[in-house]
Amino acid sequence: MHGPRRATREVFERGTMQKGDALDLLASLPDACSPLAFFDPQFRAVLDKLAYGNEGAKQKARFDLPAMREEYIDACLRRIALALRPSGYCMLWADTFNLCEGHHRRVEDALKCVDCISWDNLRPGNGYRGRRQGDYLLVLQKKPLRAKATWRDHGIRCRWHEKINKKLYPHPHAKPIGLITRLIGAVTEPEDLVIDPAAGSFVVMHAADSLGREFIGCDLAFGGG
Repeated sequence: MHGPRRATREVFERGTMQKGDALDLLASLPDACSPLAFFDPQFRAVLDKLAYGNEGAKQKARFDLPAMREEYIDACLRRIALALRPSGYCMLWADTFNLCEGHHRRVEDALKCVDCISWDNLRPGNGYRGRRQGDYLLVLQKKPLRAKATWRDHGIRCRWHEKINKKLYPHPHAKPIGLITRLIGAVTEPEDLVIDPAAGSFVVMHAADSLGREFIGCDLAFGGG
């Protein structure tokens, strides 16, 4: 389980799937090295406060993932802000609970929420009231807040429908490669570096590679460790 601590500087390779801690990877990056980062944390608070009673059975794969506490997530977001160029973007995945709680506002001095995309994964899930069917992508931007000069694809809809191919991406938190590819194309140029410190299925790496972007990322659970 993740907890608050100082990240140690380690060596991470670009363009490969690798095991590693999110904060360690972010600490290894130079400041202002990238226009774009994706972050898909496994929120410990969701498991603590919204347990549906089946984490040991139907949700075992999700429950077994290394969870991140709120202070650790905040530390990662602040490290992401350092790694981003001015006006760079952090695409932060959040479920309904995190969105309603407004956890991202704790770091709004470093990363301001400027947009939100609702992703429908076409697979109904649990929910105390409405049933969950996808997640939200919070678009956070480092100052100065600019749109025209930093976002080129204005055809990305704020409601995105895309089903995950579980054979290609069996990870329990796999995210939509179509949306991710469009976002990378919208805010980066060829050979730009895309960061993903909690890479999961490494779908961001595949999307970045398809567009000729560099990638650096890791996941603590990669390789089953």
